[in-house]
Amino acid sequence: MISGRTALYGVLGHPVAHSLSPAMHNAAFAALSMDAAYLALDVRPESLAEAVRGAHALGFQGLNVTVPHKEKALGLCARVDPAARLVGAVNTLKRFPDGWEGHNTDAPAFKGLLAEAGLARGARALVLGAGGAARAAAWAVLELSGTVRVAARRPETALAVCHGMARGLGKPGAAAEPAPWADAVHESERADLVVNATSVGLAGRPGELPPLRWRAGQLAADFVYGDTAFARQAASAGARLVTGERILLRQGALAFRLWTGRAPPEDVMAAALSTGGR
Repeated sequence: MISGRTALYGVLGHPVAHSLSPAMHNAAFAALSMDAAYLALDVRPESLAEAVRGAHALGFQGLNVTVPHKEKALGLCARVDPAARLVGAVNTLKRFPDGWEGHNTDAPAFKGLLAEAGLARGARALVLGAGGAARAAAWAVLELSGTVRVAARRPETALAVCHGMARGLGKPGAAAEPAPWADAVHESERADLVVNATSVGLAGRPGELPPLRWRAGQLAADFVYGDTAFARQAASAGARLVTGERILLRQGALAFRLWTGRAPPEDVMAAALSTGGR
């Protein structure tokens, strides 16, 4: 039962009705007998600043931020952690009396999953997209001393993702460069890792990825969860797949710990994701 003492959390996005974050976090709160609730909040881009200020005024304790707000949300924080500042996007907001503290849990979550998948030092990655997820993906690969080629429909946005990131991390051998969208088919053939960090495949988001060439044993990662064409094609070619659900779970667990100071019940959260929130 939600009461005046219930701690409120939520995710800001547009669209956001498809999000599995409420099911995942509410299952975690229930498992730990916490008086808390997590909501999906649909916010249009032009209303983001008002929504972020309003959530703080209403007493929300924490927020996630998803497509298309991750980059703009950074400028709405009272302070930002160093990784999120370098990435240039936030996906998690923690409440403080003077405003929100911005974090990026996508980046360390993805880094951990790549390390577990055995991504080698010096690996070559192709990242498709130029938004907050692409920035987090590039950061993770560079942190593991890999090289990144970023392909986006608008070349200037790919350049913006790369600009200063490798230099800021200072990892030996790390390099980030833009690649033409039309060259993705050739870049994918050479890459050790291919990442879909676009919104293609997300409910309510039309669009297509460029043609890609896969090979058995290659690593693929999809920031969009569900049965996407990208995931199907990678799996059918024998690539090893890091699913959007795994990324969502790992970043959600980091956010949960950040907000509450408690160990997240990841098995419960994973079960909630596996049932699609039913």
